[in-house]
Amino acid sequence: MRRASRWMPAIAAFLVIAGCTSSTEGEASADTAVSAETSTTAAAPTTPWDPCTIPDEAIERAGLNVSTKESGIFGRDQYGFKICGWEDRPPNNMYYVSLIVGLQTLDFIDDPSYFDRLSPVRVGTRNATQYQQLASDASLNCGVAFTAGPQLIRATLITDGQVRTPPYDPCAELNRVVAALDSELPS
Repeated sequence: MRRASRWMPAIAAFLVIAGCTSSTEGEASADTAVSAETSTTAAAPTTPWDPCTIPDEAIERAGLNVSTKESGIFGRDQYGFKICGWEDRPPNNMYYVSLIVGLQTLDFIDDPSYFDRLSPVRVGTRNATQYQQLASDASLNCGVAFTAGPQLIRATLITDGQVRTPPYDPCAELNRVVAALDSELPS
């Protein structure tokens, strides 16, 4: 129960952001449009890759606590996104890292009403975009996103609400964790 109350603001922000897609009735949306051309190539996945399939050994090497693994939000996928998260290892327990995977493009985070401070970064072997959620405190939280084929992979680091001055830079720490997991992520 302690974990759920610590992460409620982040969960609420994700639900608001993920639920803000719309389409006009009778019109094809970018998410559902399929061209005849794609039928001759390899079929695109119909569900995103599940980050909870990352082996425990890799999670431990990245400095996360495998016993805190949480699939989805309250155990459920949200709006077509597969989500998995872990706390950092004891005795720290200062932050929570989530991997959020969906069949989206990088344009998903290019919405100034939800994300800002977008900047290009290199994380592990990947070109990525660092970002902040509009209402988040950059001294405590950070996000990074990149694509792997037709999938958007977002990683977020959210500092525990009881930590006022973390001994790390949230973006540097997040990028370190994602780089450590790089070989386990889809390419």
